[in-house]
Amino acid sequence: MKIVGNSQYQKSANGLLILNLLRRYPCSRVQIAHELGLQNSTVSYSVARLLENGTVREMEMERQSKSEIPKVGRKPNLVELNADFGRVIGIEMMSGLFRVCICDILGMVKSKKEYIYSQKEVPFEVHVKESVQVSQELCGRDQTILGVCIAVPGIVLEGNTFIEECWTHGLKNVEYKEFLDSFPFPVIFENDANCCAVKYLFNSDDPKDSFFYLLTRKHDSEKVPKNIPTIGIGLGLVVNGKLIRGSSSRSGEYRSSHLMGTEAKGQVDFDEQTLSHLETDSAIQRALSKTIFSDLFCTISIFDPSMFYVGGFLTSLPYRTSVCEVLEHDLNDFWLENGWEGEMVLVHDTHFDPSEGAADNVLDLLYKVPHVGKSEPDQGR
Repeated sequence: MKIVGNSQYQKSANGLLILNLLRRYPCSRVQIAHELGLQNSTVSYSVARLLENGTVREMEMERQSKSEIPKVGRKPNLVELNADFGRVIGIEMMSGLFRVCICDILGMVKSKKEYIYSQKEVPFEVHVKESVQVSQELCGRDQTILGVCIAVPGIVLEGNTFIEECWTHGLKNVEYKEFLDSFPFPVIFENDANCCAVKYLFNSDDPKDSFFYLLTRKHDSEKVPKNIPTIGIGLGLVVNGKLIRGSSSRSGEYRSSHLMGTEAKGQVDFDEQTLSHLETDSAIQRALSKTIFSDLFCTISIFDPSMFYVGGFLTSLPYRTSVCEVLEHDLNDFWLENGWEGEMVLVHDTHFDPSEGAADNVLDLLYKVPHVGKSEPDQGR
């Protein structure tokens, strides 16, 4: 396929196609034209623009000689993404702390840290400003911030500025567009489980990948608003290479089948008194695990994902042991009868998955090529 012409849309699309190719490996101009089906003159023009704005750079000769990337033509000059062009920030805001992940434009993690809020019982916006400011300082004064995504446990509507509900921060139906626009760089919100799914989607080699990410959270009862459940469960759903948000951005909202038709506020059929013993009582751990994975059986059966990632507190000790026992014994026949051929992965070290995924979400937006056929490029980019 040839993409030709001089419209602003085509120039933007061509540049993004090149950047997405260079995310995989450095290329010569001839190779770019060959792999993307672009004219040599189009590639030369687009690469010149990208070199001018600093997004890409010529690869150093000594590094080219060591490169194992296949070359087209004789002794070509390779072009690569400029990892020093800027930084993207992913932040996970929880009830008592926030986690930060800093990435370059290649998606390489440069730094990640956990912080405690300096103030308690202050408006949500104060926590946002603090987390963004701390993240900027972690990037370094000379780094350009290309964008920030903040992962929150709750319902974030499409557009990423309206939080319909965030129970850990006591938010309900709040529009933050004007507040977010006050920052000197793009800042958006996203659901934390969705961010975890984006992390694996952004780094997947399969453009048609389908998988789920189960994010389980156990919140400190003293750090969440009164009468708010301490157990939070969410799913990030990816089908055919796309994050599924649903008609009202509620896809992946888990609720135990035992609670259907009740007015219970929580997501699982366990009262807070019982959950207060969760860490020390293996019987409660197994009961909780059995409830969650039994409910998810139907979802797995319907969507047939290739992978099912499990993250959050259920993958840490002592809960991990109970989960394995339930899957290997209590529910083993249950799952085998379904004939599901996918793979379940209990992810190790999941603390920074939401913040890493939030950073990848920014990168995904930066690299997203406008849909061919639109008269205008995608907005908000």
